[in-house]
Amino acid sequence: MEQTQIKRNPTPKLWSFIFVRVGIVTALVGICTQMFMSAFPQYLNQMGFTPTQMGLVASGYTVCAMCMRIFAGNLIDQKGRRVMCLLGLALFVLPVLGFMGTTAVVVIVGLRFIQGFGSSLSSLSVGTMAPDVLPRERMAEGIAYFGLFNSLATAIGPAVGITLITSGKTDRFFLVALAMEIAATAVTLTINYEKKGLRTGGKDSAPVQLSPEELEADRRAEEEARADAQKCFIWKFFDRKALPAAIISILVTMSTTTITNFITPYGVELGLSMISSFYTIQAGSMIVARLTSGKLQAKIGRFRTLLLGLIFDIIAMFLLASMTNNAMMIAAAVIRGLGGGLYFPLLNVLAVEKASRSGRGKATSTYYAAYDVGAGIGAPLWGLVADHLGGYRTVYAGAGLFYVFSIAATWLLLGRKKEEKR
Repeated sequence: MEQTQIKRNPTPKLWSFIFVRVGIVTALVGICTQMFMSAFPQYLNQMGFTPTQMGLVASGYTVCAMCMRIFAGNLIDQKGRRVMCLLGLALFVLPVLGFMGTTAVVVIVGLRFIQGFGSSLSSLSVGTMAPDVLPRERMAEGIAYFGLFNSLATAIGPAVGITLITSGKTDRFFLVALAMEIAATAVTLTINYEKKGLRTGGKDSAPVQLSPEELEADRRAEEEARADAQKCFIWKFFDRKALPAAIISILVTMSTTTITNFITPYGVELGLSMISSFYTIQAGSMIVARLTSGKLQAKIGRFRTLLLGLIFDIIAMFLLASMTNNAMMIAAAVIRGLGGGLYFPLLNVLAVEKASRSGRGKATSTYYAAYDVGAGIGAPLWGLVADHLGGYRTVYAGAGLFYVFSIAATWLLLGRKKEEKR
């Protein structure tokens, strides 16, 4: 009788207290990460690094993050989300203390690499918490809203980081990052839904009682994951079913890494007074896209929504390639935010929706590792282009053209016929 009543509830609770806390941790970690991702290249630039060297530092950071992904999925599933998140936060915050006490280039590079491990582990852990505490029937909607916390981080982090670094307030930059990490640690300590063996559920989380059909699907997913792991050792660390979303993520990220690593020095080179606002404007546009993506998917489908997002990104890249003033920069930021806000939540859902609850760490790890692979390849590649093939304008024109591969992969892996079969 009780189960029947739960199944009849058309709108299970989404904004539970624990979901909000997971989002707060994501926002705090994201603000700190975005501060470094956007402003650290300029910090290196001020220290005399060339674009190629800056790209190699970014590549080393992402390679370390990617290496952590290989083992993090299993660790998170076996040891627990909160424990691994706390460890990741520690690995990120300790280098911040190191940056405050040294100017040695080799030490700074080494500390940045350590941050790659910490950023990977903490973001993956908290990213696995989100689907844990969301009701299954509202996961796509919940993940889209969860992305708003990342968008908030993207709006705040780069603006704060770039402003502090470009104004010469390096010490204050590191102190703000330190404060964010400490706050994230404090909130993480209150997230205890895993206590007493609970992966989800409990009085402070979203309802998670599954229907018989959902339980059967979960059981089959676990069996398929075990069979995959027996066939090939790599599936002990990654989720095969997350591969379509992961492949698209690699290709997309190879282009978007041009913004992460080079938009600030490019804007400074052009003398744009509003370059520090790029990420804030982009994040605001991304929030709008995330809030409307659910209705758009219901109207035109997943495939067309992904395709539309990619087209927006192409337009934004060519705008950046021809950018000469603040107005063009603002337009590119708005369009880029619309693109990313449409396809990134979809890729995340596609990566985890077919995984069992006990295997979501591996599925999330697969998706995040793909992002790292794309960034690890893209950063040094576009750095070389900037140094030897015409500068930053050529970089953004090339990134726009590279989206052709992303669209082709989307068509092959998630085309209309496959969507209709689902």
